[in-house]
Amino acid sequence: MEWTIEYLANECLLYIKTKGVVTRERANLMVGDIVEAMERYKCIRQIVDHRLSTFAFQVREYYERPEVNKQIGISTRWKIAMVFNELTKDTFFMETVFRNRGYDFRQFCDLEEARAWVLTP
Repeated sequence: MEWTIEYLANECLLYIKTKGVVTRERANLMVGDIVEAMERYKCIRQIVDHRLSTFAFQVREYYERPEVNKQIGISTRWKIAMVFNELTKDTFFMETVFRNRGYDFRQFCDLEEARAWVLTP
């Protein structure tokens, strides 16, 4: 999996675009990069665009992901929108787990809907 991180200064948010197969190991590296960028730019909003990616997670890994992300440095104060080609039982499960753990997290199929939501105070 590859990713790029772009800071959109006029909206004070990070736009992360991924490509390839998302594994636990690669996701951990990406989350570390996101944490560094969020601190560098002093922002709390991000859009993670996974439309060119597929997830190689087991159900248990989706369930553990909020705690893993917390250990790496993701904050529950951040507003996170994830964009997928389609919403599935796995994406719904992931959203539910993150929201139940206190994260301001939503999933979308439409990039503009994600942007509108993440920019809403």
